[in-house]
Amino acid sequence: MIKFFRKIRYDLMEKNKTGKYLKYAIGEIVLVVIGILIALQINNWNENKKNINQANSHLSTIKLNLEDDIKQSKDLLSILQTNIEYANILLDQFKTLIPVDENVQMYIVSLMLEHNIEVNKSGIDALTSSNGMSNINESLQVKILNYYRHIEQLKSREVISSSDIKALYEPYVKENYNWIYNKTNPWPRQTEFYKNDPRPPTKIDEKSLLADKQLEIMVYGRRWQCINLHGLYTKTIKLAEEIISDIENSNNTTNHD
Repeated sequence: MIKFFRKIRYDLMEKNKTGKYLKYAIGEIVLVVIGILIALQINNWNENKKNINQANSHLSTIKLNLEDDIKQSKDLLSILQTNIEYANILLDQFKTLIPVDENVQMYIVSLMLEHNIEVNKSGIDALTSSNGMSNINESLQVKILNYYRHIEQLKSREVISSSDIKALYEPYVKENYNWIYNKTNPWPRQTEFYKNDPRPPTKIDEKSLLADKQLEIMVYGRRWQCINLHGLYTKTIKLAEEIISDIENSNNTTNHD
């Protein structure tokens, strides 16, 4: 093809057709420029397609991450709901609305345990580090960013709750209620650990327990923390499910296209 155009130029020059030669030269330049533009456009299209495919791959990872977040959140909701019920029972006992029962030791211990979500951010980290956020639709971008902002708030609340346990509740219980660690405690771990203990357990001193205003305040605080976290885990599930739905719809549209 190049030889063909070169031959035409030589013929025009030899025949001293300068005007036609100039027109031809300009035309040839225009064709070259058009060819370059087409090549650049194809290259840009291929690059965009590559970036979109990469972003979709990261979205698939985010979807897996969120599915795990949902599973953990549901498990934690179940635990928190139990702890809220235990706290409510204890507080009703403090208020003498109901009698102290044989499970009071389990209620106290259960509120001492820490439970935190372990968030895997591999998908969002890969998406942001590859500058792939711009390759997904704006609505999904906003939802993903809002979700991980929510996770930061959740983790901060978990830290506050754990600090409350470690700094206040747990030390107080261990110092003043160490007698709850025995084979009569219905909490499964303690029942198993102390099952062969021949020592007679200390009986519950209901009068001292119900008069302990400090413990009552701490149980009230643990209840509030559990309720707060319960709401945050519930929101985590809602936000994660919305994003997963959008990712699945996005994939279906891409496949259809």
